Amino acid sequence: ISVRRIGQLLCGWNLPSFLQKSYDLSPFLGEYVVEDSEDASMLSSADAPVIVLAHGYLGSRFDMCHLAECLAQEGFVCISPEYPESLAASYERMDGLERSIITPKVMETVIEKLGITGTRRGIVGHSLGCGTAINTGDRSWARVCIAGYAANQGGQADGAILFISSVNDGAVPLNRLRDRIPSDFVQFGDDSPLVRPMDFEVVQDSPPNQQQFPLKTAVIFERRDAPNHISFLSDGVNNAMIDLLSPLLPVAQALKIPVLDFDKYKISQDSAPTAEIVIPMVRSFLKQNLLSGE
Repeated sequence: ISVRRIGQLLCGWNLPSFLQKSYDLSPFLGEYVVEDSEDASMLSSADAPVIVLAHGYLGSRFDMCHLAECLAQEGFVCISPEYPESLAASYERMDGLERSIITPKVMETVIEKLGITGTRRGIVGHSLGCGTAINTGDRSWARVCIAGYAANQGGQADGAILFISSVNDGAVPLNRLRDRIPSDFVQFGDDSPLVRPMDFEVVQDSPPNQQQFPLKTAVIFERRDAPNHISFLSDGVNNAMIDLLSPLLPVAQALKIPVLDFDKYKISQDSAPTAEIVIPMVRSFLKQNLLSGE
């Protein structure tokens, strides 16, 4: 986590480069297996479904690593690019290097280096990453937009889309999003069996999560303990931010610097319970739209 990059993006400050710290993130499900990238094409078939994970402003490629692990278990190949707005600062920002350039190049790499030439594609965006999700690919792509917009500025949203928002999101408030949810979206509350299937009785011999998602689905968390903007990120990522950035929070608040719900999350620390609901929902949506023919 680079405090220097955070200062650059939020305030235009040029802080010393040593103001950063690295963290080890524990696996969400089990042990990681690291393979030589030169042999990566051996790990998946040419028709493997590919999911791009697009982080938000001052996010990082690690933000949705917990989701990536769960999707990989289902046979998805997950790709998580690092965009220029990342607080990880794994490379220096360069003029002209934008998401619209990085994402297509990543997909070229998927074809050329991994040998995945199939057409089953999906993208999950968080916050600013929702714009990346909306503007990437064609209508054959499955899209998940979390804590961001569900459509482009013209109100268009092509293909299968799962939109997830929360009344407790202080960074991208729901009241800014409601009018931008296209009319062809079917909306559900977080008390729906589609969202919490295990809370409802299941017909005997019928597997859970059997209910089908509409092509365009909007899920709104409206309970008092609903997630905030960064509750959707992995527990390890948020714990690392709490460890490093907590002492800086009073300074940021005094200077009225946006903290993107970090102050709320420091109290709620609800990544784990949020993941218990969101990950099965996202997994089911992507399986329905990209694996249902298998």
